[in-house]
Amino acid sequence: MNRRKTVAAALALALAAFSGTGAAFAQDVPAASGIDLVTVPSPDSPLVSIRLMFNAGSMYDPKGKEGLAALTALMVGQASTQRRTYGDLTEALYPMAANVAVLPDREVASFATTVHRETLASFTGLLQEMILQPAFSENDFNRNKQQLQAALTQGLRSASDELLGLEAIQDEIFQGHPYGHPTAGTVQGLQSITLDDVKRFYQERYTQANLMLGVAGGYPQGYPESLQKALSVLPRGGERKLADLPPVPKTQGRNFNLIDKKTSSVGMNVGFALPINRTHPDFYPLLVANSYLGEHRTFYGRLMQQLRGKRGLNYGDYSYLEFWASPPFTDNPAPGVPRRQQYFSFWIRPVVPADAQFALRAALNELQLLHDKGLSQQDFELTRNYLVNRKSAWVQTLSDRLGYTMDSRYYGMPYYIDELDKRLKALTLDDVNKAVKKYLSPDNFEAVVVTGDAQRLKDILQKDEPSPKTYISEVDKDILEVDKTIQSLKVKPTAIDIVPIQQVFEK
Repeated sequence: MNRRKTVAAALALALAAFSGTGAAFAQDVPAASGIDLVTVPSPDSPLVSIRLMFNAGSMYDPKGKEGLAALTALMVGQASTQRRTYGDLTEALYPMAANVAVLPDREVASFATTVHRETLASFTGLLQEMILQPAFSENDFNRNKQQLQAALTQGLRSASDELLGLEAIQDEIFQGHPYGHPTAGTVQGLQSITLDDVKRFYQERYTQANLMLGVAGGYPQGYPESLQKALSVLPRGGERKLADLPPVPKTQGRNFNLIDKKTSSVGMNVGFALPINRTHPDFYPLLVANSYLGEHRTFYGRLMQQLRGKRGLNYGDYSYLEFWASPPFTDNPAPGVPRRQQYFSFWIRPVVPADAQFALRAALNELQLLHDKGLSQQDFELTRNYLVNRKSAWVQTLSDRLGYTMDSRYYGMPYYIDELDKRLKALTLDDVNKAVKKYLSPDNFEAVVVTGDAQRLKDILQKDEPSPKTYISEVDKDILEVDKTIQSLKVKPTAIDIVPIQQVFEK
């Protein structure tokens, strides 16, 4: 916040790939393709899942035009083609019970769908049309641009305190970094984007070298390769190489950003960047520790048990070892959003203002206990075994299995779900507790707090006085005894900034 080949020839060739909407495969196509192809066959399935993942995420937004990657993705996946309007396109998709989900993120922009194999030929023609022949109409441009602007101003700023905090904490952790602005962009960045900018971004980033194509399910023999060739009318785009990233940001001290908006509750997000991701051996012991602390929408975690279960402070409290897409609406981690640099965070869902300081202290206390004492042998075995069994829930659908397979290819590692099984089963308690000591220190973090009275909360945090918790019903004596420690735990803020809501995601 305040610390902060040509396409025309290619398209002509693309017309030979289909006639109307019925032909499935291209005929006159290049003999070789620069597109990375991933297949997950499931011959008995009547469904076919397709994913296209372009290295065209928001980290490639030019400075001052934040949101260009997301807007370009919408202009490809939710807009007219050169042959039909967006309305005609959706009408053609409707009888197939098909749609194409547009999934822009920091590093990649993905397009995902699942269709019945009986309609695959017709659908494939439409998909090729969308990817290879976007119309880039002025009407679509204005509509999609307004959609992204509304997502920032009416969605994040106004409608959802929780999504606001979940997005803002990423901005704070990754200040000055390519990840350091929302995928949707910024208000001023979106305002500066022109239709020519979108066309240029498409020409530069939507290339064979930047595309990973995935096909899963009961597809006809040779279908993935035919689709790969059809899409090879895209420009080659040079060498296949991921863009370099700067070093992982290092947070010093305990830094608070208080977002001041009209709200009757206080929501908190606390976190810091991690120097490792799922390709690193230390990630897997940390995964156990994170699960013990409080996986998303689970009730057994320490945060949930201590803050909600025993003290009734709020609806839920969770921790995360990676970016989690659409957290209020998802129960399992979603594939299709790979990031080579990740962050640890915990989320304290909104509490009443009177309990804000206590809730913060209670969460920090759990992180401190985890750091200082680690897990017991029993906690380790229960949590590790839970994760070994739960991972299968992450890949219940064709689309998810394909997504995780493509993510693993992106990271340059074995299939993540299999790697989880192997590494988790080989872990020891000592592995976990050493990793916690090494990476999960409570001494340095960024915190985003969404509150209706930021100045008052700033004063409270600066004074750092005890914050006793009062209960309206009888509470066990052991809880009250622990409360004595929690209420006096020193937060010790290093910096506290107040940010008016109108400034959040502005530039």
